[in-house]
Amino acid sequence: MKSSHPFTRSPVHPLMRRGATLLELVIVMTILGVLLSFGIPSFQFALEQSRAQVASANLEAIWSAQRLYWLENRTYASDVATLQSAGMLDPSLSTQTFFTYEIASADASSFLASATRTSNQKWNGTFTIDQTGTLAGVLSNPPKSDIAAGFQ
Repeated sequence: MKSSHPFTRSPVHPLMRRGATLLELVIVMTILGVLLSFGIPSFQFALEQSRAQVASANLEAIWSAQRLYWLENRTYASDVATLQSAGMLDPSLSTQTFFTYEIASADASSFLASATRTSNQKWNGTFTIDQTGTLAGVLSNPPKSDIAAGFQ
């Protein structure tokens, strides 16, 4: 007599399996590992490039703040803290983890601000911006291509 209970399982056909073998799982994991090993270096380069673009944007914010400061004082600010205390620059700029920002030189007619990559075993370099708004500098990682300042 057959059971008509709704939770009983019907017998599985001998040619149909319900799971994967260990060998199939190992093959799938190996293929995924190979695909990831090709993609991770490209992802790391893109991530560092986006950090460089943020640093460039922050330097452009410093440039704008310096222009406003010059209009009010007829001289450029000598440090980032002065711009922050005047309310012309976001205070969170000092807490950035990937770059440190400073105004290297400033007087009544010119300034030079820089963003230096903080200690990183792979990437290093400095970006600068001057009173004309010219961005310069590169980040380098010897086996890879350099990342230039600005948006590319």
